Amino acid sequence: MNSSNCIIIHGCPRDKEKSQDPQRRTYDKHWLPWLKRELTSRGIPTEAPLMPTPWEPVYEDYKREFEKFTVTESTTLIGHSSGGTFLVRWLGETKRKIQLDLQMN
Repeated sequence: MNSSNCIIIHGCPRDKEKSQDPQRRTYDKHWLPWLKRELTSRGIPTEAPLMPTPWEPVYEDYKREFEKFTVTESTTLIGHSSGGTFLVRWLGETKRKIQLDLQMN
């Protein structure tokens, strides 16, 4: 990966009440903080923002939050579940060019 920075967009939780409790929510836990630490330790500045109302995502709200971060051709974009859907729509609408390095397991 030859990246200047990385942005990770989480997916949607199923439950509004659970997702508002930092102890019980899952969309910012498990592999996301681990990946952020790993990339950061390798010198890649990484953001993993908490998107607004993730249990009921609104594209324009996500877009406003996402566009606070710098995206260049060498930015690595990682989207989990609906986060990936958001990124595909955003890239299509903005016509932004990024390097494609698609890896799925």
